[in-house]
Amino acid sequence: MRLLWTFFAGLIFTALALAVSAPVVGGVGVILWLARGPLWTTLSGHSYFAIRDEDGRLAGKTVNVGFHLLPLPASGETPARRLLLRLEVASSEFAAPNGDERVRLDAWPLEGAPDLKRRPLYTLTVPGRAATIDPDGTLTVERGGRHSAYALGNAAWLYDSDVPVATFTGAGERKRVVALAVADDDLGAGATGVLAYASAERAIRRLVVAAADPMRGRALRTAVALTRPVTRIDDGGERVLEVPLPAGTLRIPFAGDDLAIERAEIPDGLSLAEIRPWGITPAVSR
Repeated sequence: MRLLWTFFAGLIFTALALAVSAPVVGGVGVILWLARGPLWTTLSGHSYFAIRDEDGRLAGKTVNVGFHLLPLPASGETPARRLLLRLEVASSEFAAPNGDERVRLDAWPLEGAPDLKRRPLYTLTVPGRAATIDPDGTLTVERGGRHSAYALGNAAWLYDSDVPVATFTGAGERKRVVALAVADDDLGAGATGVLAYASAERAIRRLVVAAADPMRGRALRTAVALTRPVTRIDDGGERVLEVPLPAGTLRIPFAGDDLAIERAEIPDGLSLAEIRPWGITPAVSR
């Protein structure tokens, strides 16, 4: 009996000793684990898929979040700065697109861990169901067949495109893009298409192609959706932009790193005008 009581007394003493010492030992263990290296600064994202019944129909929603680290050349800055990009894409499944479809991009200049604790350099939120970050420094958002491009350096809108874009490399290995989109109604009844010439940092030119006859302009919009711009070097060694249309081929030569609008060859009955932030300039027509 004495040995049994001695055994239980030992168990009680051991339990009391552990109860007193465990928090100390655990705390010391945590401190030692944290002291083994610098603390991590984290930025997290939550991706998910959700589904439910809506009026007898199946509705789903997908949200994907991804992080991208991109060395981005900035105008006047050497070397290139690094951007941390958080891309969030929300899209509808099993149903027609709705207002929940959107693309959000947050950007942080990344030189050190404290940068993640600061507000983003910018936040861009636009409608769309898919998005890609291109190595040339642009974000391309897809919505209803139209692709819109934005500059990753400052979230500036570059161009819209309804057909494949034309790209080429200019002087100094600079990538340039020519995009063509069907003209929106707010550009006028005769507006047919919008040409955009851009780099990865800015829109260089935006031009609207219009017909003098509004009915002809509306009919030509269908043709714009079926064509595509091309660039080529002509017999004289000059680069030229060509857009084949039912009314004829629109030709615009390049001058340096710009379009020489004053030397454009415009099909009869069409006009070409520049779009600026404050409106459309007087048209050049043939």
